[in-house]
Amino acid sequence: MQQTPDSILIVGSGLMGLTTAWTLTKRPRFANTTITIVDHSRGTSFPPEDAASVDTSRIIRADYADPDYAAFAAEAQAQWRQPGDDKVGGQGRYSESGMVVMAEDIDGREKDKKTGMEYVKASWENVASIAKRQGHSNKVRTIEGRENLKKIVGTDGNPGTWGYVNQMSGWADNAAGMRWLYEQVRRTNRVKFVDAEVKELVTEGKKVVGARVQDGRVLRGDIVYLAAGAWTGALIDLRGRCEATGHVLGYIDITQEEQEIMDTKPIMINFATGHFVIPAKHRLLKVARHGFGYLNPVVCPNALPLSPEDDRKPIVASIPRTARDHGGEGFPAEADADLRKALTNMCPLKGLETRPWAKQKICWYSDTRDADWLVDWHPNWENLFVVTGDSGHGFKFLPVIGDKLVDVLEGKGGNFANKWRWKDVVNDACGRVDENGVYKGLLTWDGSRGGEPGMILAEEFKKGGRAKL
Repeated sequence: MQQTPDSILIVGSGLMGLTTAWTLTKRPRFANTTITIVDHSRGTSFPPEDAASVDTSRIIRADYADPDYAAFAAEAQAQWRQPGDDKVGGQGRYSESGMVVMAEDIDGREKDKKTGMEYVKASWENVASIAKRQGHSNKVRTIEGRENLKKIVGTDGNPGTWGYVNQMSGWADNAAGMRWLYEQVRRTNRVKFVDAEVKELVTEGKKVVGARVQDGRVLRGDIVYLAAGAWTGALIDLRGRCEATGHVLGYIDITQEEQEIMDTKPIMINFATGHFVIPAKHRLLKVARHGFGYLNPVVCPNALPLSPEDDRKPIVASIPRTARDHGGEGFPAEADADLRKALTNMCPLKGLETRPWAKQKICWYSDTRDADWLVDWHPNWENLFVVTGDSGHGFKFLPVIGDKLVDVLEGKGGNFANKWRWKDVVNDACGRVDENGVYKGLLTWDGSRGGEPGMILAEEFKKGGRAKL
């Protein structure tokens, strides 16, 4: 970006949109730039309640197999730990409970793909190095063997065969964190919020000049900053590059006595199965699966094509299906069984696997093939900056990500700009419907995912589950 824009239109009020807006207000270069955020909050809050960044909890960890993300997350953790009600982790928004990270060798994983065990061992090396540099080597220690893991986790099930404890990891109340972030942005009095559903991006020649909303208005910006999360694929063609995938979250009511037990327990996560359990708050325990996710292929009539030379025509892409649009929420029968298995294997509270769910939810990621984000200028459309591909691991970076995103916007993103660049993708039919009408989804092979790859949400619901299509 050579010239400072007079206006920036940010599409999306989730983590990436809000942190970007806040950073822009703090940089002198943009002191005279008009900043607008548009999102479909329907008269409620920014971000909307079905945004991926809104939930009861998210893990705050530097436990990454990739050393760049591990170091970046450690920077974010330092901010989460800062005391004070006015800080991001204040007023109970952050809890440093520690985390048990584990895995086991699972048959059937493709030979050329990274396994959960490989991910965990690389992650251990990275966090052990971070802990040593910070003078906390004693806070990261390995756990050898299934029986030792069972003792640490406090379960009679099968938590894994190798792992480690990292006392420097924790979790955040991410709904409260997003409310805090929104307030920081609002108090600047620099950002205009527009409650409207974006139907399509508007172009003039090779330039993207704005966004058309549901009532026909066109909101314009010298830069259109597309940060629509898992909905991005409905607005631009990202087939084979990014894809919306749905990941299951289950919540169970627990007693006060059980709450007091969980207050002393760490997060439990198995990167071979994708299962994780986060210590309860307000007597509500959460169990989830960080997996390959469900696909929800639908026709997107207005997605911007890859190039101005291409016609804009309907495409099929996986797009979130949430309670706001479908009047109810739940997950399929296979998720019910799998999450109950996670409770047996990883939760120290006995008998939870037979209790009814207090709530079921599907959280929608924007996945990439390698779990690196997509943060770059569109290679073919002028004035369009794309920020998506969170791959389910963005929220922990809330205190530091805005600066990094705006650095990339300004052309000084360094190593992360290269990691997050618009990458060429192989033509392997991902994000396409084949001649038999079967949709082939993109899969994230970074070693951290569990569950069955390529499941279609509608097909799984037909086999049974709480919600009905």
